[in-house]
Amino acid sequence: MDAIIRLGGLQEKFDSVIKYAQQGLLLAERINYKKGTADCHMLFASAYGGRGNFSQGIEQLLSALDFYTAIDDRVGMASANLMLQGTYRAAGENRKALSYGFQGERIAEADKIIGGDLVFPGSRLAPLFLAEIAQTYVLMDQLDSASFYTKKAIEQKEKFNGADWNFPVYLLATIETLEGDYQQAQKNFHLSASLALQNGVERDELQNFSGMSTMFKKAGVPDSAIYYAQIVVHSTLPDLETKNLQEAMDNLAEVYQMTGNKDSAIKYIVLSYHLKDSMFSKEKDRELQNITFNERLKQQQIETEHTRFKSKVQLYTMGAGLLTLLAIALLLWRNNLHKQKTKIRIEKAYTELKSTQAQLIQSEKMASLGELTAGIAHEIQNPLNFVNNFADVNTELINELEQEADKGNIEEVKAIAKNIKSNEEKINLHGKRADSIVKGMLQHSRTSSGQKEPTDINALADEYLRLAYHGLRAKDHSFNATMKTDYDQSIGNISIIPQDIGRVILNLVTNAFYAVSAEAFAKGNSNYIPTVTVSTKKLTGKVEIRVKDNGNGVPQKIIDKIFQPFFTTKPTGQGTGLGLSLAYDIIKAHGGEIRVETTIGAGSEFAIQLPIV
Repeated sequence: MDAIIRLGGLQEKFDSVIKYAQQGLLLAERINYKKGTADCHMLFASAYGGRGNFSQGIEQLLSALDFYTAIDDRVGMASANLMLQGTYRAAGENRKALSYGFQGERIAEADKIIGGDLVFPGSRLAPLFLAEIAQTYVLMDQLDSASFYTKKAIEQKEKFNGADWNFPVYLLATIETLEGDYQQAQKNFHLSASLALQNGVERDELQNFSGMSTMFKKAGVPDSAIYYAQIVVHSTLPDLETKNLQEAMDNLAEVYQMTGNKDSAIKYIVLSYHLKDSMFSKEKDRELQNITFNERLKQQQIETEHTRFKSKVQLYTMGAGLLTLLAIALLLWRNNLHKQKTKIRIEKAYTELKSTQAQLIQSEKMASLGELTAGIAHEIQNPLNFVNNFADVNTELINELEQEADKGNIEEVKAIAKNIKSNEEKINLHGKRADSIVKGMLQHSRTSSGQKEPTDINALADEYLRLAYHGLRAKDHSFNATMKTDYDQSIGNISIIPQDIGRVILNLVTNAFYAVSAEAFAKGNSNYIPTVTVSTKKLTGKVEIRVKDNGNGVPQKIIDKIFQPFFTTKPTGQGTGLGLSLAYDIIKAHGGEIRVETTIGAGSEFAIQLPIV
């Protein structure tokens, strides 16, 4: 019963955190100290999250993020994103967890942020985000992505208390367990436990023991699974993570059931149930509220009996006091009513904002499809012209064939028939070309399945280059530009989601054509030749795609903003500002990187690197 007894202090710890956080929040608001206000919201979130009240925890974290953003506190913004991704993951919202993980990693990496007083003080936050993203992918059973980000976190070589950070190694061992590589998983669990011991963090050491119990359970070694699970269950460490204790109890219950030890299995099933109930039972919360309410009611009754023995002067005084209390109650009631109305307005505005954001994203996709449609119309016209021309020629040849047949000129009939057959073969060839173009159009326009498939990246890049060019030509007949390509033929097929990567390439190429078109207009009839170059190259373990233009380049003062949602340099109505933001998220979801190199007056070059899986 050690594990259950240890949980008795959690309520007291929660009450203390809430009490001091409330006092701190009042003081911070009184002196208009916004950072202090945000820090107090972070403390509230930590307390609520620890009790499993994720909705209130998320609400507090969003408030903290708003305050940090308002004062441009980059450390606070990164810290709030780190806790948001963890809380959303604990609540089962893995997609939202990834969104905040990527957003926070972007901030942490750009500013090389070190953790502050509230979150991992003295440690770089970028490696933490990488590891947390990997853990989310583990829960989503996307082990390839989990392994990619875990290895990136290990490459960062982050240290705690002078020793290598153990958590990414623990994640690697967990992934290997899920993949069935138990021998390598055991080695990495031991390594992680050793590093945790060097770091002086007993909690992390116990985390490894719970993971090892799972690994031995899956490997069919029940004695070892029981041994490591028992270490976790009988630990008296006050800050042992509940999920690790839960994992150990569940493993013991399952292993004892497998080995026929029903009494022990039932024991740990009951303990596991009580652990969940002690942490997350809403009934217990209601009981505590009822006890508090009854105590207050009893106190009011005592005070009421005491006032009956007071003198008339005391009655007058009490009457004045009651009037004062009534006035305060009315003020509080009005204030609460105002807050409720404000909350309704905020929720309505938030819903409208989400709807508008979805519409903007759809507009960006439809604009992309519109550009493709114009290009495809041009592409499909050529084979259709060939089909029509050869069909007309065959009609004339058939008339001649009938005339020669009437004359009995067999040799001439055979010659004409041979020409008709040749033309039919050409009609079939160009018909198939038109069919392939239409299929490509349908491939792009259909909703992405989210499944990766082997794709010829050179063919994909070349197709979207040509379609973007002809799409712009269809809208503006005066537009012209030189297209150059340099494709590495040794790449072969790579595993990607072709619709998503095609959308990225289309956006970059369209932006490049827009840049050179604007530069050509600015320079008038000079010797300037607008040029867009698309190239691919095979690197070690990855493939690189580059889109280069010789436009005017991107100013350095906005270079850090171009991947932010809704940021655009185009005139109003000509861009949503979502293209590069969506491109960034797509490449990140593929485990890749996207960056821009620019020189004012010389042009820009976007580089995409994707892992070869």
